[in-house]
Amino acid sequence: MDEPLVPVVTLGPRIIEDPRYVAMGLPGALPGCWVRKGVGERLVRASESLPDGLVLLIWDGWRSIETQTALFEAHVDDLAQQYPHLQRPELEQVARPYVTPPDPGHHAPPPHVTGGAVDLTLADADGTELDLGTGFDAFVPEAGAAALEGISIPARANRRLLFHALTAQGLTAYVEEWWHFDHGNQFWAAVTGGTPRYGVAEVPSGA
Repeated sequence: MDEPLVPVVTLGPRIIEDPRYVAMGLPGALPGCWVRKGVGERLVRASESLPDGLVLLIWDGWRSIETQTALFEAHVDDLAQQYPHLQRPELEQVARPYVTPPDPGHHAPPPHVTGGAVDLTLADADGTELDLGTGFDAFVPEAGAAALEGISIPARANRRLLFHALTAQGLTAYVEEWWHFDHGNQFWAAVTGGTPRYGVAEVPSGA
């Protein structure tokens, strides 16, 4: 689908951004977050459904292949330190649940490369993040979307609030990461049984 990428900063007062990969200095990262137009429209509706005083805080949307490659290689390197007995193919398999391997041929694009994935959390009106149990990109079991369901703590309530606000607008949750949601890409299609709407998106105009 030929649908443009739109900057998150244009999506209204109840959506703010904190582009984490720029702060980390990763190659190819943009100074702002971008998503497909249809994703942006759904985020607006989700933000408007939140209780007064809360906003959506976007950490990442569209991602370049260059940034995806840097993330994947860094994660594989970290795993190699943890599991020195594993060979590269085995390390890549362990890495897959948290960081999708880059596909230069674009046959199976990572979800963020399509502009149809978004990493986000809840924050108060001042931009202070709410407690959702783990930080961003915490590659641990506790980061699973349903990992806190057996524990009655504020973080569980906050995860539920984020989940219901986004899924009510047609986004799907990624089981391994509470902060990751999809629409129109391959991850979304796998959950809904639909056909992917978005392929690889190039660097957004005006970025």
